[in-house]
Amino acid sequence: MAYLSKEERRQRIIALVKEKTGVDCPELEVQDIWNAFDSVRAFYWCEAQDVENNKLLKHIRLDDKEAESIGVNRTPRDYPETGGA
Repeated sequence: MAYLSKEERRQRIIALVKEKTGVDCPELEVQDIWNAFDSVRAFYWCEAQDVENNKLLKHIRLDDKEAESIGVNRTPRDYPETGGA
């Protein structure tokens, strides 16, 4: 997986937001990316003046391929078996 700069990641998220929601957000600011067990979510503000206003915070849910396109590693981790018998 290639390293992405913040700006490259932001541009890819802008494209995903437009693809998934139909909304063009050229001023998009990424707030956070959650890489949970079952999904990845990108949280963002669409316009610069919205930043820090949590009421205007939006998110999109990404599949594994989309998540990897923004640099999120979705490779399953091998967890050691815990003992117990």
